[in-house]
Amino acid sequence: MASTADVDHDDHEPPIKRRRLENDGRKPFSTSTKHAQESASIPVKSMSQPITSNPRSLARSISPPAPVVKPQNTLKQQIKKPIRKETLNPRMISNPPAGHDKRLLYLKYIYEQMLRLNNLIVTSKNEEEKTLHLNEDELIMASLDEEEHLALTSGAVYGNIIKQRIVLYKKMTMNDWAQHVKTRIIAQTAVAAKPAVKAVDSRLITGLTSVQEVVILKRIVSLKDALEDMGFVMEPPSDASIAEARLLQQQSACHEVCDRCQTRFQVFPERRELDGALTTNGSCTYHWGKLRRPRRAKTDAITGSKEPVYLCCDEISTSIGCTTADTHVYKTVQPARMASVMQFKDTPPNSDPKTDSNGKTIRALTFDCEMGYTVHGLELIRLTALTWPENKLLIDVLVQPKGPVLDFNTRFSGVSADVFRRARKWTIDQAVLPMNIDDDSGQSSLSIVPSPECARDILCSYITPETILIGHAFENDLNVVRLCHQNIVDTVALFPHPAGLPIRHGLKTLAQSHLNRDIQTGGALGHDSLEDAEATGDLVKVKIGKVWTDMLRAGWKFDSQDNLLESMTML
Repeated sequence: MASTADVDHDDHEPPIKRRRLENDGRKPFSTSTKHAQESASIPVKSMSQPITSNPRSLARSISPPAPVVKPQNTLKQQIKKPIRKETLNPRMISNPPAGHDKRLLYLKYIYEQMLRLNNLIVTSKNEEEKTLHLNEDELIMASLDEEEHLALTSGAVYGNIIKQRIVLYKKMTMNDWAQHVKTRIIAQTAVAAKPAVKAVDSRLITGLTSVQEVVILKRIVSLKDALEDMGFVMEPPSDASIAEARLLQQQSACHEVCDRCQTRFQVFPERRELDGALTTNGSCTYHWGKLRRPRRAKTDAITGSKEPVYLCCDEISTSIGCTTADTHVYKTVQPARMASVMQFKDTPPNSDPKTDSNGKTIRALTFDCEMGYTVHGLELIRLTALTWPENKLLIDVLVQPKGPVLDFNTRFSGVSADVFRRARKWTIDQAVLPMNIDDDSGQSSLSIVPSPECARDILCSYITPETILIGHAFENDLNVVRLCHQNIVDTVALFPHPAGLPIRHGLKTLAQSHLNRDIQTGGALGHDSLEDAEATGDLVKVKIGKVWTDMLRAGWKFDSQDNLLESMTML
């Protein structure tokens, strides 16, 4: 057994042997004399005393490890994604909102403005901003990303949105561009991901092909009697009725009732010889909003029902108007009276109709018109048409009315005198022209056709009497174009008001209810016929989806040739 003097250990550890470092008369530990001498020369303290001095190895100087040098990357180098070499050519996407030539034109506009800003940033006195300078490949990629994102997310309003974006770049300063590069071009491309794609609204998914959707669309075309009840003119008025309308107008000395304030005034279509005036009775003070009747309450029997108020200012119906215009205006609703200014026309046969940008024949078309007040009443001042169900822009032109303009009705038409001033002259086969940024107004100019007849001819060049025309409160649009057409789908008929005609839901209300979409939010700047036409087309798709769901339950289906088969034929 080992003595405690020789062993000091825990019960769970093996004993530790203590080397004999000093010669105590016994045989040295090492048989080597040299080793014994070296061992004897090492001064040690008794093991029972704590060691207070540092080991000799810690006293030696050692070489420190080489410092880790972090690369001084610029902000752009830290967060940018790898750049792939591309050319200035629009990327291929499914269902492009415009043809390749137009997309290329817009892309070049974006690239030119980005190039201008990119060259400015080199002159910056801020060194960090200088590091945000993009090379040629990065600049092209940024331009492509921008155009592709707008093409994927803008739909039928792609042209308007990208024009506004180009003007935004045109107005940018060097500091704005530096911030834009940090927060948009570089930061948003840090993760190499596909561009954000506009989420497809489930309401617009019918489960049908575009051809099949048109087949179902034919089943909800309104009957002639229903169209006449809604105010559609189905046949051009006779020459006798037109002559009578003109005679009555002459006998009244062109006195009219104001469409806004109900004041009686006189119109001078050829201007008054005395002073060149177009109307009499001065300015017009009116409420531009409709009357809203408050909901009935249980206490109305005691306190009396509340008075209707105007939506524009929440004033009661007997209050003075909240808006003032320079002149009174009027409109006519009698077909013969409208035809006395411009005769109606049946949709003519068309053996060779124009096709869309993809070379496809137009089977259905959505269009929306904007009107302004002239000495001849309400006249066409803008016409916009989209293919259906694709919602691709087909026509978008301003229209020179037949008479002098009294009021552009901008709050509702979205067209102003300034828009007409910037309009470009229309040339044949150019119903939709590339934008022309020629000022700092932030808006692009449209082409203007010389007359309403010309606008109607452009529309008729794409359609035949069998083409289905789609619109909201569509009698107003067709009547102002003076077109008699038989195949009509009107969202007023598809989504009727519970109270029945003549009460009807507005397009804004229908879009909010069935599409969860806010439209006509421009306020005093007015509506956008392109936005309205797109919403109208989408509302019809919602209806098509519901109709097809009911047909499926009843046993209908399509065969391989897109022909409908009834349940009896399926057996």
